[in-house]
Amino acid sequence: MWSVEQNTIIQSQYPIIQVIAGAGSGKTATMIGLLERREILNQILAEETLIVTFTKKATNEFKERCLKKGLSNQYHISTFHSFCYSSLKKWNQTKNWSEYKLLSESKKWEITKQLLNDYKNKIGGVPFPIVLANRGTYLRSLSEEVYEKYINSFQIWKKENHYFEFDDLISDFLNFLESEESIPMKKKWRSLIIDEFQDTDETQLEIIKRMKFEWITVVGDDWQAIYGFRGATPKPFLEFPIHFPDAKQYKLSTNYRSTKTIIKKSLFPIGHNKIKIPKETFSFRNQNGTFQLLKFKEKEMSLSSLWKTLQSIDPNIILLTRSNFRKQEWIQVGVPINQVLTIHSAKGLEFKTVLVDISQGWSRNLHSIDIEEERRILYVALSRAKDNLVVLINAVSDPKSLCDQFSEDFSLWNKIRNRTLRWTRLW
Repeated sequence: MWSVEQNTIIQSQYPIIQVIAGAGSGKTATMIGLLERREILNQILAEETLIVTFTKKATNEFKERCLKKGLSNQYHISTFHSFCYSSLKKWNQTKNWSEYKLLSESKKWEITKQLLNDYKNKIGGVPFPIVLANRGTYLRSLSEEVYEKYINSFQIWKKENHYFEFDDLISDFLNFLESEESIPMKKKWRSLIIDEFQDTDETQLEIIKRMKFEWITVVGDDWQAIYGFRGATPKPFLEFPIHFPDAKQYKLSTNYRSTKTIIKKSLFPIGHNKIKIPKETFSFRNQNGTFQLLKFKEKEMSLSSLWKTLQSIDPNIILLTRSNFRKQEWIQVGVPINQVLTIHSAKGLEFKTVLVDISQGWSRNLHSIDIEEERRILYVALSRAKDNLVVLINAVSDPKSLCDQFSEDFSLWNKIRNRTLRWTRLW
């Protein structure tokens, strides 16, 4: 049932484990196997085990898998923010958290518009999510003073109106851990399993360290760290052995999802990155799969015509885009809403046939982006495909555009790897 790599992790007796798991490597199944083994040994009680996931969807999936395996229902399985919120409500007496509510995105931008109204001419038409992304990098470039004034006013407004954001939960919980009233809560949790650890930020890492768990298992893939805009960075995952010197590292290197061909293509962009944990990826499947590189001449063919052609490849093909704007362009030409996703929303999912659109929607300001993260985003997109992968690139390149740099890379790489381009179509 289990591979040698999976079984080694499941049988491990090391208290602190770092699992470096590639795309499609069965990491969730391995974690379920680990819990099953622990229950047999009666080594760590379920009610003393905290399981942290990155999204609500992942939380529900983990709970369903535990249920199917007949495991205990006493595990606390939740997102990091949900755990912090429930803990603060139960253990922290300095604030009545029941009176506070989560601030919605729409409400936040409404208040932000009011607070920054005097500076609207300086900001121009740049959307607020971009103005305040990455800890206000754009706004701070305009005026550090305006940024500080906005942050102070916004925090005061939230406090007076009993609102909180996810980041508030993390910072408040970190402060709570310094108090004596946190001691009973710390004693309750002996074991931690945290999924998608590559998406953890430095503050969350500090929380894990201060909780002083006896048993820690972190699972992740630094190649899939794509949430820099939320303040997450692969650094905690890359430096985990520094923070926990006794940690034992394991790797899950077998890909059960994709064919050999697709694995080779998906590894191409990540190969350019310098900051990463090196690892090999092996295909479990014997099939080769199919790969097509489509060159799109926008002035000669419309998206609607291209969509009809794509349906002939597979009527259930899934389109992945870099931006929501590009996603909407596809929807407007008739692509069903359930067949086009942004790459970020597709993370953790898999599909039989995938088209990755790198022709539009990628950054044009190459000086303001993390190019290694952009390659990781592309890697995530390519590795969603199980059997068939299609990559849409521009036939005419603009060197100022990131997507066209990727297009040139793909074209050059395929000329080297494939002396004849029999499968390449020109639109």
